[in-house]
Amino acid sequence: MNLFIDTHLNDVVIILEENGKIKREKILKDVPENSKVIMPTIKKVLAKATPESIIVVNGPGSFTGVRLGVTIAKTLAFTMDKPIRTITSLECLAVSTEESEKIVAFSDKNGYYIGIFDNEYNLVGNYEYLSNSEYEEYSKNYQVLTDIKLDYSKIIAYALTKKELNPHEVNPIYVKKIAVEK
Repeated sequence: MNLFIDTHLNDVVIILEENGKIKREKILKDVPENSKVIMPTIKKVLAKATPESIIVVNGPGSFTGVRLGVTIAKTLAFTMDKPIRTITSLECLAVSTEESEKIVAFSDKNGYYIGIFDNEYNLVGNYEYLSNSEYEEYSKNYQVLTDIKLDYSKIIAYALTKKELNPHEVNPIYVKKIAVEK
């Protein structure tokens, strides 16, 4: 069994997967204070099961959301002595679409996180964050996929092909600059 944790925006997604099948899942949309619901939701989804490994979406996305998910996943992996794997929020989008080479993006209120992937889900270049006006110009020149329905079975299967990490090696990915960095 594998525990999947995604808190990169305002949604909380907790899934228990076993042998390619989703056993239990809880998807909470637009949670205003996700720190209050993450652990109780994990507890409900696990329901006394012990995962063999943990998969966490490590960004990019909301600074607080990413940090919460990564910290909780690292803590669980360390205390339960379980391997942990990471997948980025943009990899989740790339894996969920059938397009071969693709530019995928998702938005927050101020702009868009963008990643370009080849047909084997390898990142081409770097992740970027564009303001809404920058994205508007960008999308005039490139076909960007934004309305992708996430396929959690595919996402988890792909994440399980990635290297197992020591919890201390897992770090959030931040792309958007904070005000003091601008």
